[in-house]
Amino acid sequence: MLFAFAAVIFRNAAVSFAAGHLALTVISSLLATVIITFPVRAANETIDFRPAAKAGSFRQSKVIVEVEGKLKLNADGKEVKHLPFTVQGELQYIERIVSQAKSWTDVRLVRSYQSANAKIRLHESDLTTELRPQRRLIAVQSSVKEAIRFSPSGPLTREELDLIEVPASGLALEALLPSGAMKIGGQWPLTDPIVARLLGLEAVSQQDVSCTLDSVKENVAIVSFTGKVAGAVGGVSSDIELKGKLNFDLSQRAVTWLTLAAKENRAIGHAQPGFDVLTKFRMVSAPTKPIDELSDKVLASLDLQPQAARSLIELNSDSGGFQLLHDRRWSVMLERGDLTVLRLVDRGDLIAQCNITPLAPLAKDQQLSMEGFQQDVKRVLGKNFEEMIEATEEVGENGLRILRVLVAGTVGELPIQWTYYHLSDDANRRATLVFTLESSLVSRFAHIDRELVANFRFIDGKQPTTAASDPTMPPPRETAADRSDLRR
Repeated sequence: MLFAFAAVIFRNAAVSFAAGHLALTVISSLLATVIITFPVRAANETIDFRPAAKAGSFRQSKVIVEVEGKLKLNADGKEVKHLPFTVQGELQYIERIVSQAKSWTDVRLVRSYQSANAKIRLHESDLTTELRPQRRLIAVQSSVKEAIRFSPSGPLTREELDLIEVPASGLALEALLPSGAMKIGGQWPLTDPIVARLLGLEAVSQQDVSCTLDSVKENVAIVSFTGKVAGAVGGVSSDIELKGKLNFDLSQRAVTWLTLAAKENRAIGHAQPGFDVLTKFRMVSAPTKPIDELSDKVLASLDLQPQAARSLIELNSDSGGFQLLHDRRWSVMLERGDLTVLRLVDRGDLIAQCNITPLAPLAKDQQLSMEGFQQDVKRVLGKNFEEMIEATEEVGENGLRILRVLVAGTVGELPIQWTYYHLSDDANRRATLVFTLESSLVSRFAHIDRELVANFRFIDGKQPTTAASDPTMPPPRETAADRSDLRR
């Protein structure tokens, strides 16, 4: 949720670490409230928390998230460095409940964002990011297992995904309410799936978050919640101390206010920095009238199923002169005009690395031959080279001429498989993609390279910053800042 924007600054500055899942959104000026004191209801009175919301209901929400803390970086594998950062963001959207099962943890939502932006300050660098107008329609598929956010209008960038993945964005607010009536002072626990969706965690190993009905002032039931949570995102451990409150309007039968403070300490991962932060989150929400952007006619024309293709991330490298779509498990470690490095992390395990290098054009009407490409690969791998397993040449559906060489070798005692690609087009634009994968993982991730290559495009009018005309690059493990990771 919190630090991904800060990581963008470092990627653009050629610092080798990846963004994680710490996006933060906020809407400040719109959240001012007037507090009026009403008579307090009797302590023995029973309060009915059954919500009015159901499939087809609409509500408008405005959010503020403020984050302050330090990133934890370990680029050289030795010394951990701490960098201060802050995030302030703003979100405003109208949401429609498309479908809801018996439990509010199993729900499909569609949101139309009126605004979504964030300002980040990391050490002495500043960055602003926002959701593109053409991606302001967002679908949320939430279940007891996971919450998936995507745009049915097209792929999101990593920065856009991080921007909308704020606390409570992966669940319906009704999930926080008790299943039955409650007296003042009554308590109820939140389940692991609800806590995970509330805090943006992928898994919860232990938690004791409990809610209490503190009071009822006229038509508003005031609920507090507190607890400690141990969980993980992408296999990286995270410890959180949580406090919060919500208001349930008894006349509207809806959650109209949610605020929380979360102190979180997350470990450093293979493809993301760690952090130690305090997040302050505020949301106002209220039922609203239907809007045309979320009408039956509009939704009927959209594919709201969270298919794999819908979850791909769009990477646009203006400095590198290319665009591609990739699995969400890939994270950008480094982005420069002459080199982009991605890492694939699956459930906390480092699986593969991909180096993308734009190349200087060859002379007119000249092309790199397969034989020449193979020789270059052998030369670059040197003593690590053992066997040329496969060499193929084709024209892809993206119109690119593709040279592909599959190589087996070792680094130290570890068997490694490298896949080298040379891509070129009719305009004489060229790039290499080099994938590094432990041989023991090949059967599980046999096609991770093909998806990236199939979705690779050169950007018209963009001239990459090329460092060399050599059609190959050194093995990724020799160019990565943390060389030991792929040996684990």
